[in-house]
Amino acid sequence: MSEFERLSLSINCAGEVLWLHPAHVMYWPARKTLFVADVHVGKEHRFGRSGIAIPGGISEQTLRDLFALCDQSGAERLMVLGDFMHAKPSADESWLETLSVLLAERPALGIEIVAGNHDKPAGRSLLDGRVLWHADSIVEGAFVLVHEPVDDPRGYVLSGHLHPAWRLSTTRRGGVRAPVFWLRPGHAVLPAFGGFTGAARIEPDLREDRLFMTGPDCVIEIPASAGLTKNRFVRKKHRQDV
Repeated sequence: MSEFERLSLSINCAGEVLWLHPAHVMYWPARKTLFVADVHVGKEHRFGRSGIAIPGGISEQTLRDLFALCDQSGAERLMVLGDFMHAKPSADESWLETLSVLLAERPALGIEIVAGNHDKPAGRSLLDGRVLWHADSIVEGAFVLVHEPVDDPRGYVLSGHLHPAWRLSTTRRGGVRAPVFWLRPGHAVLPAFGGFTGAARIEPDLREDRLFMTGPDCVIEIPASAGLTKNRFVRKKHRQDV
């Protein structure tokens, strides 16, 4: 068993085996495909152009971490469920070169992106030509791959966009908050991969939904006894780019 598999939680979803990894990625071993959502590379550059000083190198490290997970999982394809980038980049942003270098080091790895609301056409054209973009949802076996969660009659939806995080109360004044995989009857929402992101306020339905909380080295399912209908997710306001 690989270290990636050891750290992952294996679940059955729509008749398929999926691995949920604590680094906020989902692996589909039958198709050797690694799913990730909401990477938001380039966000610090966008803030910098607005006069907000953010340390550099965040996007480069995010990309290195993501491609390392591809190596560790044995993935032959990286599928991004939207919002790979945060905004249209300037041509001189350093993460663009980092992406090209990482792809060149892995000629057998394919990368595809289902365009999210932040992945504007003008920005897509600046990325390495080896990146395959999908403007619309795509069907892969039992799954429909999209950015924004919505039920689809063609299959079980895998999505991102909401950046879900759950606060598990352990005492009246204390608790643990962490990103979660949120599985509903018709669709799943992956946690955001990018570390420079917010979280969403969502109310799961205890009768139907399942939450899988990510820790530093594990993924655990939140039991029904935790009272999911009484807790609340952290609020994240979706708004236009800063």
